[in-house]
Amino acid sequence: MKKLPALGEEATVRLSRQGGFAALQALSRPREIDFASCDEQQRGQVCSILEGCLPLASATAGQGDRRYYQIELRYRENERDSEMVLQVPEELAPGELVRLWDKGNVI
Repeated sequence: MKKLPALGEEATVRLSRQGGFAALQALSRPREIDFASCDEQQRGQVCSILEGCLPLASATAGQGDRRYYQIELRYRENERDSEMVLQVPEELAPGELVRLWDKGNVI
């Protein structure tokens, strides 16, 4: 199982909704969260949501007409830029992830 890397102030999280028969850009509504603009509590909330998504992530999330949430993590690890991409099927997505994507900010 994947493990969430340590996400510091330099990290960014990009959320989007993908897939379906008619993949329309307007419906994906990408959201980006810059950890530099979040306080420690907000970063903790986002990390908690992401940790809950790890066991739900699937490489085949977007098969056929299935919708999914794509989570792109950009962070620094060992003085290098790194990236992790998770795809969570829409029907398995935790409510906290849906709210984070819908509102575009940390609660």
